Amino acid sequence: MFSLPFGPSYDKEIVLSDNKIIPFDHGAISTYIGRRKTPAGHRLVRGGRVVGWLVEPEDGEILLCGLEAKERLELIERENHKLKGMVWSIHALGKVAKVLPEAFAFPADKQGLLPAEDLFHQLMARDVISILDALDERLEVRGAMAVDQGILVEYRGDLPGIEEDLAVQIGETLTSRKSMAEDLGLGGAGHWILNTGDGALLLVEAGNLALAIWTELEVNHHKLVNAISAKIMGQLDTEESPGQKLPSGFVLRKGKSGTDAILSMLQTAMEEKVTGHLSAGKSENSIQLVISNGLPLGLTGPEGLSFEDALESMTSAQKTLELHRLAAGTILTKATGSFQDFSLSKFCSLISTIRTRTESRQQTIQNKLEVLFGFEIGLEALISDRSKVEFDVTIDDVSTPLEGATQVAVSAGMRRAYEKAEHKLMALEQENATLQLKLEESEKSRLASKISADDANVQSSGLIEKLESSTIQIDGFQLQLTQLTHEKEEAVDRADRLTKRVNELEYQLNTRATELARALGDSKASAELASKIEEMANKEALLSADITLHSTKLTEIRDRIDGEERRLRLLNDQVEAARDKHRRSQSELIEVETRINSNELHLKTVEAEAKIAIDKARESQVRAEQDSSRREHIQMELKELMEERRNLLREIGDIGARRGHVEAELTGLIEQTEALTDAHEEALSDIQEAEVLRARLSEEPLAQALLNDTDTFAALGPVIERLEHARMLGYSVTMLDRAVERVLQVIQQTVDHVAKTPRHLLSNEVMALLERQVPATAGAVRGLARWSVQQRLEHQLGETVSHLILDLETLLEDYDRSITMLRRIKNVLEQLEKLGAPQEQIQALMVNCKRPESLPHLAKETRRLIQEALDDIHIESDLRDAGSAVKLEETIVALEELITQLDASGLTDELPMGALWDFQREGLLPWEKESVPQEERLDTDDDVLRQISGTLIDHDVAIKSETSTISENWEEMEPPKDEEANHQTHSLATDSVVTDTTQVSQTNHDDDERAKLEDELARLDARWESRKEPRTNTSNSEVILHSLEDELSGVEW
Repeated sequence: MFSLPFGPSYDKEIVLSDNKIIPFDHGAISTYIGRRKTPAGHRLVRGGRVVGWLVEPEDGEILLCGLEAKERLELIERENHKLKGMVWSIHALGKVAKVLPEAFAFPADKQGLLPAEDLFHQLMARDVISILDALDERLEVRGAMAVDQGILVEYRGDLPGIEEDLAVQIGETLTSRKSMAEDLGLGGAGHWILNTGDGALLLVEAGNLALAIWTELEVNHHKLVNAISAKIMGQLDTEESPGQKLPSGFVLRKGKSGTDAILSMLQTAMEEKVTGHLSAGKSENSIQLVISNGLPLGLTGPEGLSFEDALESMTSAQKTLELHRLAAGTILTKATGSFQDFSLSKFCSLISTIRTRTESRQQTIQNKLEVLFGFEIGLEALISDRSKVEFDVTIDDVSTPLEGATQVAVSAGMRRAYEKAEHKLMALEQENATLQLKLEESEKSRLASKISADDANVQSSGLIEKLESSTIQIDGFQLQLTQLTHEKEEAVDRADRLTKRVNELEYQLNTRATELARALGDSKASAELASKIEEMANKEALLSADITLHSTKLTEIRDRIDGEERRLRLLNDQVEAARDKHRRSQSELIEVETRINSNELHLKTVEAEAKIAIDKARESQVRAEQDSSRREHIQMELKELMEERRNLLREIGDIGARRGHVEAELTGLIEQTEALTDAHEEALSDIQEAEVLRARLSEEPLAQALLNDTDTFAALGPVIERLEHARMLGYSVTMLDRAVERVLQVIQQTVDHVAKTPRHLLSNEVMALLERQVPATAGAVRGLARWSVQQRLEHQLGETVSHLILDLETLLEDYDRSITMLRRIKNVLEQLEKLGAPQEQIQALMVNCKRPESLPHLAKETRRLIQEALDDIHIESDLRDAGSAVKLEETIVALEELITQLDASGLTDELPMGALWDFQREGLLPWEKESVPQEERLDTDDDVLRQISGTLIDHDVAIKSETSTISENWEEMEPPKDEEANHQTHSLATDSVVTDTTQVSQTNHDDDERAKLEDELARLDARWESRKEPRTNTSNSEVILHSLEDELSGVEW
């Protein structure tokens, strides 16, 4: 919760209730919970009444306002809290109301506070793009667009149609509205609010520019526009200010610069409501403080100079300050200054610290600035904080709730957002179902491919095994072939070597043989040589045969290897053909499975779409049924609302009539207020004249003596305490008040007597003449006059006051005795009422038991009633026996003692004795009668004597008849009648006649009383003659007499 602007604090206790008037007229009351330093809520006060409420919510960030905030405040204030009050003027309250109009629960409370300018046109004065961006962020706003004479400027959000077409339609609508308004006599710009069944349209026109806003149905457009304005107002402008020098105007004040001088001139500007500037210096480098209605708005200075340097230069003692007032009608804003970062709080902070280093001096300057601009600084902070918070912009339900089950209202914006989310959810569910089916098909394809791959792997494993076995055989054959080839090559090599060796040996043999033959020529040696040659030839032949055999075997092995290679190539060709056939069949199988899966996927998609369509159809059917039931409910509610509307119209008519009466009463109150205002002004003028007279009288010796003498009336303290105590007892103090007034009149007479010093000696003209001519003589005359007056005051006035105080004490003692006597008389009257005295007369007398001034009349009438009771008791005792007469004797003695005490008090005499009763008759105090001569006494006012005369209230009822004079002579009585011989009849008739006699005795007809008295005496004589023994039964009157005897026997007088 933000804080409210500064104002004088109200330190007294504040009591909040619905019918309680706030002690101050205008202001605010902030609530602090526990030890928090920030407020939890605020109340706005206007005319001594709380008219606005703001409070933090229990949950969430949207602040509460109006009656909802009032209930929340009353709830949180049940715990530990404290209230702080701030007093504002009506103008300051209007500024706060302009920023926080949501706080007011009733629009009538804002009348007279907010400016006459329309809130919608204040919004249109801002940047259109900023307005549209702020509107687009609101959830309850569907869309908005700005139009300039039917041409689209910009739009945001979801619009119900094409933007350009809507712009043209809005332009035509505004044109027709303007012509219709002129025909109806409603000129000027305005705004339209069009409410439909599911939404609302707000059209605002300002010049050629128009703004169209589509919102939900329950949106309060005034609160919405205020929220947008507050948010835009809280944003800082980034445009460059012109920074031009302001022209010179009428110079109100001029002097040397300095911190104190600036403060003094700012105070003057605030008091005079100056619109102009405060200039420091006269050159081009001068610094000007822009002022509007006494409030600083900006600062202008040379380029390249910072804000702090500009203020430091402005407060320099070498510069000359001039306060200029510009011409009427000049408009100054924050953009007039050249410093973009200017703010009133920053300005006040720098002014208090830029030329001062001591903390006490800084605090003093800060306090002065706070008194001057504290409210405006707080208002700046409030505007900034207001842009950061939000209030509820929905319309409150102000209609009377219908009987029966209540239905919770759903926001149209939330309902629309819910429907969009529901459609999006359905699309996502459909897409999710499709992807799920695709995922299942992919999983099946993966499993099928895995199975096919496993089969192919098994087949390829068999083929690989066969190929490996064939390869192993081929490797064996190749190894054998290699071995054979190697053996063949070795054999060929051996054969070649043997052939070469044989050839060499043959050559050697031939050579040796030739040589031997030549040498020996012996036949034997030739034969041996020939045998050896033959053996060698045989061996050569064997070797040639072996070589041939091995060559044949090698050829066979080579042929066998070639056959195996051909067989292996044939097997490889067969394997490749099988593999190709398997691949073809596998691809065909995959294609078929893919076709099957796609068909199944399409089938499942169709099934999902059919299921969703069925669900939608069911939801549409349910929604249609709900709409139909809701339509029926709405029609029923509409009928009830129409009935309520008739009742409301009837009540409005009654309220209008009452309003007429109230307006008439208000007119009378206004006239009384004007009369009181005139009387107040006259009283103020009289007070001023009295102060002037007091100042003049302070120069006179008599006045100085009277004004400075404070010990003369010190003795009145105890008397005044006794007077206050007498007033608290609950009895009438009229006589005491008149006595005090008489004392004051006597004192005033004494003062007037003392003041009879010759006026020409004490006049200012004579004394001034004596002081100029003979100063010593003037001083002696003045001193002698003062001494004379003081002496007479100390002796004569002091003695008079002392006597008067004694008289007041004497009167107070008589007053106390009269109160005691009144209490006794009241008790006696209560007993007499039980005894059978007339109840109306007793009640009339008891009403006067609180009025001491009526005591003499009360005493006389009470004595008369007691005497009548005694007479009745004497008559009754004559009719009883001796024992009963003895019991009545105690009651007779008690009543006679009462009469004796009343006679002894002197209150039953023609002239009651005592100082109080002398004052009641003559209106004079005892000291006046004894010491003041008749010719010097003050005249007694007849009205005062009439007030203290002590006339009884309901005198005709309290005193019904005067005491008649009883003749002591004997009168002849008529003889008794024979029909009254019955004893019981005589007894009952006697009781009734006694009662009749008592009532008749209070009339003014003497003849009837005498006749009835003669009849009664005749009945008594007849009863006396006929009575022979006492009666055994007890009547009601005897029971009352016995109870009265018992009660009066313990009374002490």
